[in-house]
Amino acid sequence: MTSFASHYKGLNAQSTDNEDEDYPPQFTTLNHEIEKSKWSHIDDLDEFFTRVYHYHQNHGMPSLIFTEFLNLFQIMFLSLFSIFMLECVDYNTLFQNQHVISDKKNNSIVEKRSIHDVIFPMDQCVKNIGFRIWFAIVIVIIFWLFRLIKAIYNIARYAEIRSFYISALNIHTSDLPNITWHEVQEKLLQLQKKHHLCVHKQELTELDIYNRILRFKNYEVAMVNQGLLPPKIDVPILGQLILLTTGFKYNFEFLFFWGPFAPFQNCYQLRPEFKIYSKRADLTAELSKSILILGILNLILSPVIFVWQLLQFLYNYTELIKRDPSVLGSRRWSNYGRLYFRHFNELDHELDGRLSRAYKPAILYISSFVSKFLAVIAKFFVLTFGAIFAVLIILTVYDEDVINVEHVFTVISITGAVAGIARSLIPDENFVYFMDQMMFQVLAHVHYMPDSWKEHANSYVVRDEFVKLFQYKFVYLLEELFSPLITPFILIFWLRPRAVNIVDFLRNFTVDVVGVGDVCSFAQMDTRRHGNPRWLSKTNNKKSYQARNGKTELSLIHFVHTNPKWKLPVESMAFIDQLKDQAIKEVSITEENNMTKTLDTNQISASTNKPNAENSLNKSLYHLQSLVYNSTIPNNLIKSINHQQPINLQTQSQEITGQMPRGAVSRIEGPLFTNKQQTLLTIAQASTLQLSSQGLPLLPGPSIANALESSLDMCFSALYMHELHRKYHHGDYIDLDNVKEENDDETENENIFEMNQKRPLLGSNNKKSKYTHEANEESEESDDEDDTNLTVTSYNENAYLTNNRVNTLKLAHTTQPNNFNANV
Repeated sequence: MTSFASHYKGLNAQSTDNEDEDYPPQFTTLNHEIEKSKWSHIDDLDEFFTRVYHYHQNHGMPSLIFTEFLNLFQIMFLSLFSIFMLECVDYNTLFQNQHVISDKKNNSIVEKRSIHDVIFPMDQCVKNIGFRIWFAIVIVIIFWLFRLIKAIYNIARYAEIRSFYISALNIHTSDLPNITWHEVQEKLLQLQKKHHLCVHKQELTELDIYNRILRFKNYEVAMVNQGLLPPKIDVPILGQLILLTTGFKYNFEFLFFWGPFAPFQNCYQLRPEFKIYSKRADLTAELSKSILILGILNLILSPVIFVWQLLQFLYNYTELIKRDPSVLGSRRWSNYGRLYFRHFNELDHELDGRLSRAYKPAILYISSFVSKFLAVIAKFFVLTFGAIFAVLIILTVYDEDVINVEHVFTVISITGAVAGIARSLIPDENFVYFMDQMMFQVLAHVHYMPDSWKEHANSYVVRDEFVKLFQYKFVYLLEELFSPLITPFILIFWLRPRAVNIVDFLRNFTVDVVGVGDVCSFAQMDTRRHGNPRWLSKTNNKKSYQARNGKTELSLIHFVHTNPKWKLPVESMAFIDQLKDQAIKEVSITEENNMTKTLDTNQISASTNKPNAENSLNKSLYHLQSLVYNSTIPNNLIKSINHQQPINLQTQSQEITGQMPRGAVSRIEGPLFTNKQQTLLTIAQASTLQLSSQGLPLLPGPSIANALESSLDMCFSALYMHELHRKYHHGDYIDLDNVKEENDDETENENIFEMNQKRPLLGSNNKKSKYTHEANEESEESDDEDDTNLTVTSYNENAYLTNNRVNTLKLAHTTQPNNFNANV
């Protein structure tokens, strides 16, 4: 491999006339392959991998081509149709304000109007167009031409991707719906060895591909996690509003990631001056100026954009609201919620899958808050408006001339819509809700939630906070409708003062990864650098460098589940091993407690005086039982979970393989089928432990697990992590006599596994162990930033440290086998 690498880099000097003839033949083969392949040394791998991903998710060229051209047609149609309705329709004739004269000499009046009577001739239509309409037309034409050029460019690039899929990956368009992204990714990794898509590395990893596709999205997720986003504005009466609209997101990404004055000089490299502390003031002034200019430009174009948004709203939702008014009362995950719940390195289809599964329990949780006052008001509106609607409908059926009465049709439409919306606000009186249970069902899928929500799920305060992430559809529509008018002021008065915070964030949380470029340091999922000791990570870093809400730890676990063949770095594997060790300890405690129940009556009576032996695994399994999967999980799998019995993995795999035919799996998260491996869920289900020489439980022989099992295991892992975090944060251990609730500051660098050594859950001899403080013999890892010349800047009530060093951390991927899903 060494000779292979050195010769590959020296590609410009291929002459080997002076070499010995019996030199190993790989030189000839290597040069031949590189010259033959047109996929070697791709300039922009970020764009290339992103297009490969979108090509797969859209099932090939047909949908992509139609999407581009239909978007162009939609822009043209909406513009022309709106101008036609404004300037080319004779509304006086349409509304019968004046009569139609067919014979001007005799002044004969036509009783029945035709479509030609209410439309102006073309020349008169053009004369009716005023200056403002012509200005709007010019703007639309410029925008349409820009979109046309972009569409042609996209189609040309996707034609290359099509050729890549067929010639390099050997995947035809008809096969795309039946192939998972995980399979495409494995082919990409193998292709790197043959064609060298990336010139800077011999081999690519799954994390490299994710980092390139999600380079800028990871920055956004980290900014939300650290409190830089979203905009939160206090409005009288309405309270605090979170205004992370699509328009603001577009401006934010244009400003910081891909615009002409963005901090990134290209798709993979941050401008060098942003890594230098001494440039901080100049960069802040430059960034503030760019934000101001962009805000003023948005303000100038806001009337045109607002009119466009209004037209889209009317044309898209009028028919839907008329047909089903209750759609306005439905809910969706807000833009803020999608970023808050998103893991680092999580692709769109993976996030959509999780949030789709969380939708039903989220609806049930929100519906469990029954307002009697609102229900009474809703019933009143249903009765009154429903009565008017019913009478008018009956009269119209009896005599169709009733519909010709002025405004009768309008009254029918309004009363029907109001009655429908009011009826959707009336709760189901025959359904019993359990708020705590619903909240844990939501948590199992979304994976992130403050502790206070779980402990006070029945509180209206928690409910009000949750609806900021799970908003009404009509709230979303109003935000998007008025976004053109609001976004300029958010840019100028909210974002511009925070320019210094963004400059500090980019400097301190950007790392240069070999073969990938500059990425957000959180995206490396390094528990040593960005982990939190309250979430089981061993870290000595300052609190300002720790990800909140267990984002680093849960992102790592999720990435391992979706990429089981990924080779973990040493620190990540150590975290996974410790997590599994903790689970094994709790299983052994459960087994020991079960054995004591078989003793004689005196021993059983004595055991009842012992501390509560319910551990985190058992609680997590209890919450897992309530998950609503409908028919997506085999019944025997659910039965095994409910009885906490180990699954017969070989039989289970045969049944799953037989029950789940392959097809339409392009949006499956992770591999469709994989070797059955040791996970937290399999550890928790083990009723008897047979330990290997490494101390890990032995499972039955090789078997097959499907994507549904993997998803269920991730749900359990999230519940288990939150339960361990709750115990650590509140000191809720089985050995309750020696534990008190810790102060956050005092336990900032303490690790839960070290705490378990100090305060064992239960000793092997069923006796409480004494508290012993062991000094931490491990040398403290030095921070990447010096402690000198620190400047404190604050945003959103959080202190943030910056320094004067250039953050040029080079991450070399020290890899180890993926032990989280390792066969034992």
